[in-house]
Amino acid sequence: MSKLLLGAVFGALLFSSGAFAQTAKVIKVQGKKAIVQFPDDARPRVGQTFDIGGGGPSSMDGSSHRSSGTGSRAMIIGGSTELSSFTQSGATSSTTSFTFDARYGWNAGVMEYGALGFFGYTSTTGRSTRALLAGGFFDYNLVPNASGTEIVYGGAAAARLGQYAATTGNAEFSGTVMQLEVGAQVKWFPLGNTVAIRGDVLYRVENIGDSVRSSGTGSGLVARGGLYVYF
Repeated sequence: MSKLLLGAVFGALLFSSGAFAQTAKVIKVQGKKAIVQFPDDARPRVGQTFDIGGGGPSSMDGSSHRSSGTGSRAMIIGGSTELSSFTQSGATSSTTSFTFDARYGWNAGVMEYGALGFFGYTSTTGRSTRALLAGGFFDYNLVPNASGTEIVYGGAAAARLGQYAATTGNAEFSGTVMQLEVGAQVKWFPLGNTVAIRGDVLYRVENIGDSVRSSGTGSGLVARGGLYVYF
């Protein structure tokens, strides 16, 4: 009788462990890459790694997986500085600019977007300008910006609109500025999963108008570098 009872308990344990066991099924394999189908209640995330030395991950919901990075990259905050040199249409001298570009936004892996604030100081022969602008930015990452990825790169775009004040000799006046930028960006995470060093090379088109002269349009390359935190 005791042997029958022990066998029944052992069988029940086997049945329960099999009923609650969760497995992932490999659908397609190409070299070292594979398409894996997870159970309906599993929530795998881009960037996760699983220890397959013991036959697979201990759970399929991600609670026991071992990830190559720590923390989330869902939000972005940081800033970049730039040095640029470009020539206004109809002008013979170039304009040198030093600016700071602050950003706050969201990271969806392939796409990053959000709001930005821009402060700039420019100088040319006999003229200096201070600008305060606001706008938005958009990144398209060819390498998804996911937890554990060290280098991310792709396209970048930004648009800004705001006011500026200028000093020419003893005269001061103000006006409006509109900027559009398109180019390439790269983000490097050398210190871990959350801190990125970012570089941009962009082509900028800028329109400036004021009460003294008619509006003018300029264009040129912009190089920008900065530090960003993802959290």
